Amino acid sequence: MWIVLPLMLLLMPSQSHAYLDPGAGSMLLQIILGGLAGLAILSRLFWQRIKACFFNKVKNPSEPKQ
Repeated sequence: MWIVLPLMLLLMPSQSHAYLDPGAGSMLLQIILGGLAGLAILSRLFWQRIKACFFNKVKNPSEPKQ
């Protein structure tokens, strides 16, 4: 094992020619759209907590109203 791996790395060509078929683009698009849909659902589920983090105003009942 310790001899085979360095030998394989030395004997491999330095350039590789890859082929991207048309399905690769649609798979990338599905990953992006799925991630966006997941973020939309996650934000919808936790919207009240997210809103409370940014817009939480504590009202002090001991202050007199004017």
